[in-house]
Amino acid sequence: MFRLIGIRHRIKQTADQKAHPTQVTIVTGEDVQTLDLADEAAELNWVLGEFTVKNSKKKDGLRSGDQVAMILGGSGDNLAFALSRRAEEIGADIFRMPAAVLKQHRNGGDKNDDASLLAELLKTNQQEFYETQPRDRDLIWLRVSLQARIDAMQARIACEQRLHQRVIGQTFCSPEGKFPEGGIEKAFANLKANDAIMQALIKEEKARDRDLKKALEALPVYEKIFKPIEGCGPAIASRIISVIQDIRRFPTAAKLKAFCGAHLLDDGRFPRRRSGELANWSPDARQALYLLGDQFNYRADSFWGRKFREYKVHFRTVHPEIEINDKGKKKYTDGHIHKMATWRTLTKFVEFLYKEWWRLENEAK
Repeated sequence: MFRLIGIRHRIKQTADQKAHPTQVTIVTGEDVQTLDLADEAAELNWVLGEFTVKNSKKKDGLRSGDQVAMILGGSGDNLAFALSRRAEEIGADIFRMPAAVLKQHRNGGDKNDDASLLAELLKTNQQEFYETQPRDRDLIWLRVSLQARIDAMQARIACEQRLHQRVIGQTFCSPEGKFPEGGIEKAFANLKANDAIMQALIKEEKARDRDLKKALEALPVYEKIFKPIEGCGPAIASRIISVIQDIRRFPTAAKLKAFCGAHLLDDGRFPRRRSGELANWSPDARQALYLLGDQFNYRADSFWGRKFREYKVHFRTVHPEIEINDKGKKKYTDGHIHKMATWRTLTKFVEFLYKEWWRLENEAK
């Protein structure tokens, strides 16, 4: 008899050191079993079928014929990747449901029951799940590659800072009282060029850049949507794709805009961090879009560069004079108009991205 399995993946430890194991509910006919996977090692053992159940001391894990339900996107992506890869080998199926759809079915219930609810929904509402396929693993691998590239970049920057501080200390605190010819910057450049650790980190960063580019080129969403956009190179495209994760998480364009921080507030303002106001968008998505907006500004003759200038002219026409609000702050200065045009352009870009990405998803069905 095949098993229905619901998995609620969780970060294993909170900031206050509270344990948060991944919760697993296994339904076999009328029998229901629950398991807690305490850490990543336990998760991997479960994927391989080598997890030791505490009470029975028997081995358990993914088996042939199993149908597994998880949430689409989020912290469980790595586990979903491993389960999907293993499922191909042994003949199991991995399904994922958008969090927004699960929330509707939860209907105000306890999140701690999500594993059981997912298993139940897989039986009654399987049409609301997406089967995890190789192209889904490609998206997950992009996130892994991007994080590796960011880690390598941060390690290289940290090494540069340590070397720079060393040069400053050696220059000012030289026992002989002699200062290097050419000053601090020349000494710093020489030290970087001859430091083995620094050169190894530079080499690693270049390797991670190559890995990231390779991961991007395996994605239709990059090749068909992002790559043709002038100014949207691998660095920016990988940030946007990685933070969105999967367009199927967003049922409407408005949801995607709100997630990216490219929406309008109730009073017509674009969102930004303000004291006393909730910032419920993704800062990583908003930062990536901001970098893309800069590229649109630099490339005036590109499609989105022309859009940006059209909005800039429009806003200056609508607001020809600088105004002062009740708090004494100036509005509609050149800088303000520039920001308004930038975010209006980025809002339209997110709408375009939503439409085109969903088109690719529908074509892939």
